[in-house]
Amino acid sequence: MKNTKWYIAGMLLIGAVIGIVFVGSLTSVVHWAGTNKFCGEFCHSMDTTYAAYKKGQHFQTASGATAGCSDCHLLNHSNEHVGYLDYTMLLLDKARAGTNSLIGEIQGSLSTPEKQVAKRKEMSEAVHKQMIERNYSTCRGCHDISRMHNPKKPFIGQMHKNFDKDPKKPADCLACHPKAGHDYAAADAELAKTKEATVPLLLQQLSN
Repeated sequence: MKNTKWYIAGMLLIGAVIGIVFVGSLTSVVHWAGTNKFCGEFCHSMDTTYAAYKKGQHFQTASGATAGCSDCHLLNHSNEHVGYLDYTMLLLDKARAGTNSLIGEIQGSLSTPEKQVAKRKEMSEAVHKQMIERNYSTCRGCHDISRMHNPKKPFIGQMHKNFDKDPKKPADCLACHPKAGHDYAAADAELAKTKEATVPLLLQQLSN
């Protein structure tokens, strides 16, 4: 009987340790796979998108805070006080997004800057549609529309409050803030300058 009790206690202890290690490992992987470096550089074909993100208003705000890729694109990620169900939904949303990215990576549909630019409109429209369907929950995770206030521009707070008065016409954040996440014009201009500076240098090297 004593051996049985010790055996059960030992198995419970081993199970608890395995559970803690599993949860800790899963959390670490989720965190790592949600970093800006992973999304922009590790395995996603997001070169031009990532460059535009670094030019966007959320890459570095006036307060010095940064909204990462996952904060804006992953369900519940911007809300630090999510419950178990919400966290499960977050993982499922990440699995869905990761699967789509992996398929695109394998197919090579975004393997070059030219392909990325060609699919830019389609991808932007898909993201816009998803954010509207989710009532901009990722934006609301950081921004409380009802409490927005700017002492220098008091009308801004009142204007945002009015957006949520009509449930049939919820706020469309991207309609007024299209460059909040990505400024493609600025990124494209910088890329063009880089190309202009590179071509003469290449020609000079070839002539030598």
